[in-house]
Amino acid sequence: MRQRVSSTEDSQFKDIAKDMVDGLIVVEPPQSGEVNMATDNAMLGRATSDWPVILRIYRWETPTLSLGHFQSDDDLKPFPHLRELPCVRRKTGGGAIVHDCELTYSLLIPNRNNAPAKGHSETLYRAVHESISANLRLLGWQAGLSEACTCGLEKKDPTESFLCFLRRSPVDLVVEEHKIVGSAQRRTATGLLQHGSLLLRRSPSTPDLLGLLDIDLRLPSPETLESKKMWFNEPLDAVYHRENSRALTPNYHFWTEFLIANLKTGLSKVLQCTWSKGTLNNWLESDASR
Repeated sequence: MRQRVSSTEDSQFKDIAKDMVDGLIVVEPPQSGEVNMATDNAMLGRATSDWPVILRIYRWETPTLSLGHFQSDDDLKPFPHLRELPCVRRKTGGGAIVHDCELTYSLLIPNRNNAPAKGHSETLYRAVHESISANLRLLGWQAGLSEACTCGLEKKDPTESFLCFLRRSPVDLVVEEHKIVGSAQRRTATGLLQHGSLLLRRSPSTPDLLGLLDIDLRLPSPETLESKKMWFNEPLDAVYHRENSRALTPNYHFWTEFLIANLKTGLSKVLQCTWSKGTLNNWLESDASR
């Protein structure tokens, strides 16, 4: 889910980085694509300057295809197997994503200081992805930022660039050349919305795209893994031995907490937040009812 980075100054953050702001963490059960996108759209559309920063982690109740804001329905024609999936459209740009064995996050930063209504924040992309990649390396994966770009691929071969995880931008998170996390943004007069997806396992709909847990850990010994067992709610030998770990279902509780922790750490390089957990119910009500 990644758009081309703009060189626009991150004035939205420069003015408020010194201030402590409220942050709300929302973790939701799997829902339909329509509900997931409607929620994010409402967050961006209804945000006002008194809203907290909102970090929402969610899943999809059935494998669903999401198209980037600028993709056409005609772009789906070369992919008949993907046309069979429920399909929604994101507010953010970038390539299409099959939401299956993965976690999705949305991050809303309300506009508090008359920030521009257009442009992207590379600062935010990089801060968040560097935090996630650093802790993936602690767990044994060879993670880092792509520092590569296929920005012109859309014009040369639209079918090859259709899927987000086949595209590359410099701040995409990759593990051994496999894209594992991609993000995209949309900035409006109400604030900035960043979407991202952490790919955990390959999907039957996109079998050529490996997820994080399909890629070998490179730890020096089982003893090293034992010292990190707090990170896993799975048998240690199944994590260490690839032939066994392939069959495991991702531990979504662990990866949710991992993603929250790293998104908070990354965001702290840009904004200082006092975080609490809660729901979106009060914030998504109309202004008249609040």
